[in-house]
Amino acid sequence: MAIYNNIQITIDLNELVETRGEFLFKDSEDSGMSENQIQYIAERLRTTLTWDSIYHMVDTSILEFYDCHEHPEIWDPHYGEIQPEPGREAELVAQEKARKQFKKEFKMVTIENSAWSLDVPVRRDRLQSGTEDDAEDEKNGII
Repeated sequence: MAIYNNIQITIDLNELVETRGEFLFKDSEDSGMSENQIQYIAERLRTTLTWDSIYHMVDTSILEFYDCHEHPEIWDPHYGEIQPEPGREAELVAQEKARKQFKKEFKMVTIENSAWSLDVPVRRDRLQSGTEDDAEDEKNGII
């Protein structure tokens, strides 16, 4: 008995292209691809496929091959995405509350130079208290 530490994944691109093509065009009358078409797409994918999103890349290659623009919703499918994700409602509400609190307490001030500009948050109560440093900052265009 041998024990291996590596995991090997083998992908038959021809089978993958054929399966995904059937899935993409299941509602279409002309859903069958010839063996040559499958082989052509699989050969192109062999040199261009990355691990970013295999299904997205295979689907895009098939749709580009058929130049299918009549259903734009299938160009950018979301595989199993739920918005908002279950259990995240409280987090999203807390983020929105923090955003409102930030806008209430801070004012965004733009500091500009000839080569760059920078947006900096400044506390609103600091803008109301007039110190010598504030007067100098205002003279220099910081506040």
